[in-house]
Parts: sequence; structure tokens; C-alpha cells
Amino acid sequence: MKITWLHISDFHIRAGDPYDRNVVLRALVSSVQDFRRRGRSPDLVFATGDIAHSGKAAEYELATAFFDDLLAAAGLERRHLFVIPGNHDVDRDLGIGLARTLTSREEADAYFGPKVPKGHLTQKLDELLRWHDEYFQGIRELPRTSTCGPVEAVEVRGCRIGVLPLNSALFCQDDLDHAKLLIGRRCLDAGLEQLCSLDANLRIALIHHPLDWLSDVERSNVKADLQANVDVILRGHLHETEVESVVSAQGGALHVAAGAAYQTRKWPNRALFATFENRGLTIFPIRYEDQPREVWTVDPSLFPSDPSYERRFPIPRLAAEEPEKSATPVKSAEPPVPPRFRSNITSRHDRPFVGREENLAEIQTRLGNPVGERILILHGPPGVGKSELARSSTSAWTCTCWMATPSCACTSCSPRSCVPPRYRPRTPRCWRRSVVYRGSISWLWRRISTTTPPIADWQRLL
Repeated sequence: MKITWLHISDFHIRAGDPYDRNVVLRALVSSVQDFRRRGRSPDLVFATGDIAHSGKAAEYELATAFFDDLLAAAGLERRHLFVIPGNHDVDRDLGIGLARTLTSREEADAYFGPKVPKGHLTQKLDELLRWHDEYFQGIRELPRTSTCGPVEAVEVRGCRIGVLPLNSALFCQDDLDHAKLLIGRRCLDAGLEQLCSLDANLRIALIHHPLDWLSDVERSNVKADLQANVDVILRGHLHETEVESVVSAQGGALHVAAGAAYQTRKWPNRALFATFENRGLTIFPIRYEDQPREVWTVDPSLFPSDPSYERRFPIPRLAAEEPEKSATPVKSAEPPVPPRFRSNITSRHDRPFVGREENLAEIQTRLGNPVGERILILHGPPGVGKSELARSSTSAWTCTCWMATPSCACTSCSPRSCVPPRYRPRTPRCWRRSVVYRGSISWLWRRISTTTPPIADWQRLL
């Protein structure tokens, strides 16, 4: 299952000279079409508030033309677009005389009762509600008695997405909105119950403001409820693109903020694509560039070190539900197999060694019962039989012998250090005779003693 959406926010469409705004938003429409040709085609569009600048009817007429052009560029219909209000969608002139905020849980519970008229909603946001219901006629309507809804399920290529719109703009009035806003726990409880009943693969909540802007009366409860029941929270307002994976005792969710789609060309204009696939969300941020030509392109500032400047985030709830992979049984440790060295000398097996009796006798004489160590060097051109002569000399002796292979690259090391650990004797007494050879030189080394030397002497010998 794979689904991609375009997340845009904060357009601030207003009357007056439209040139500056048209340059930016026309470029957005054109770039969405280009992204679509290159394979990044959105299935849904989420607009998280501040459609207008001051909540006036004329501003929404301009918004109609923009959204129609955007949907045509994306190859989508109006039912694929979701719009929620922001603080700039409030007509502040109509908020005079209404309560600035609610100061207690009891007031909030009473105000957000389902049968109580909500003047903050129907009066201050009247033009937005009117435009929304006309634009989405026959598709969906914003409620007049609740801040939550309409809850909706969207099917895209077998992926079921549950969408919960939240209206955090009711108590917006001026530039001092922080910690004065309310959604209403009674409204949220009903909305989350509907959302969870949809059996959706992914649950998305749309809200304009960061949750920290909510009133102390309900902030912690709203946060806990959303963390426990929602997978992704899309928002706007701060004009900055931001992605956070928040995990708390109640649950986990991705908080995704889109920058402002238009705040004049003096300031950065941003948006983002998001792709849900394999229990994760991949964020691809874009931004407006004014020079050398007007275009929306990848924004490398958000994920500067990531390939293609995009990043994948696991969905906390879905990642927790993923079945654990069965542990691979650990094999018991086996002793290392000693290396087998290749040789260009063919083994003679049981065939007798002939023609070197004189050399064998001389070796026996030179190494025959020394008091201390004695070394005999066999020297000659390659291939004359030095190694075979050394092997035959040691095999003729009845004491314990060991012959090393050409693994030692240092002519100054002792025979003891050339021997693989598996073949080293357990006690020094076993080290009677050894042969170590390298290149065209062979060493015969022999140690004969009736008693084990002191440890200091043993370390010196080896």
C-alpha cells in the first residue's frame, strides 16, 4: 500500500494587488504538475488553515480559483482536498463581545455540549463555513455544533485513510492567542470514537495550531487523546516546516508542520509531499525559488544530509504492531579449522626417499644430541628438494616432531611463534624437534632436555 499527499498551509489570500501572490501560487501549481510528470503524484491534498487573510467573502472567491487550478495540476477532484480553518479565517470584527477564552473545565464542558449554540463558530467563521460547504457541495460539510469533523474514510489503492479535521480557530481574536484556544474535550471524544471505528490503516488529524497553543484547561488531555488514537497530526500556523516523532506514555504520533505556502516573496514559502508506505512516512519538503526563474523545488534545508533530501519516519503505532522477527538460532561456537596451505611439492606418500642417504646421515650427525639448541640451515635453489629432505630427516626420528608450513613471513621469529595454536604442544617438554622453512631456506630446530626449563628460560627460548 502506498499513498502520497501534498500538505500546504497558510495562504493568506486577500484582496488588492494580486501580482506577488499570483507569482508564487502560479509557480506552485506549475511545479505540482511537473512533480506529477516525474512520478511524484499526490493522491490527496491537505490544506491546514489560513486560507484567507481576514475571513472575508471576497478572499474565498479568490481561493476557489487557486484550489481549482491546483487540483487540475494534480489530476484530482474536489473530494480529494481537505480544508480546515486557521486564525486568519476568523473575522475578528465579528468577535467583539464574545468570550475571549474559557477559564475552567466546567465552563468548557458546558460550552462544548452538543446542543449549545456556538457563536464563536457560526459568527466569527461564518464566511469560511459558507464557502467550504458551497465548494464541497455534495461531498462534505463542516459542523456548526462541534469543532471536530466531519470524520471521513478515504480509500486509495487498497489503503484506507481515516481523516479527522479539528477546528482550533474558534477562540482566535488577536495576536495574543497563545494558551487561550480550545477544541473541547467533549467534541474530541466523539470525533476520536468515530475515527477509531473506521478500521483505517492510517489515522490523520488536521489542525491549524500547535497543541501547545491550547488552553491549560484541556491541553494535556487533548495531547494524550491524540497521541493514543492518531498516527499523524498535520498542522500549520508557525510558517516553518517541521517533523517530529513524539512518543509519550499514552502513545506515539508524527507531528508534521508545513511552512507557509505564501507569505510574500520576502519570506520563505514552503510545502511538503508525504508518502505513506510500509508502516512509515517519507517526507519530501519543497520551497519556492524566485531566481533565476519562479519555481518550487526540493528544500534541502530540512534534511541536508539525507539522500534526495527526504527522510522516512516510522509510524509509532504501526511500528509497535509489527510482529517480531523470529530470532535466528545461534550456532554453537566451533573450534577454528586450521588453514590448509597449498604446496607445489607432490606428496610421495609411502614411496621411499632415495638418493639422499649421505645428506640424511650428515643431518643426523650435526643434530645428534646437543646440550642446548642447535640450528641447521638447508640452503639451495628452489626445487632442489630442501623441504623433502627436512621432512625425511624429522620422520626418521622417533621423538615427537612437528613441521611448520610456509606461513611465517619473518625469518627472525622462533619456531614456536610459527606454529598454529591448535598444533602447539601443551608442555615445553614436547618440543623436541621442529622444522620451519621459508622461501629457499629451511631451519632445523631441536631442543633436547631431560627436564622442563624454568618459565623464564622457556619464554626466552620461544
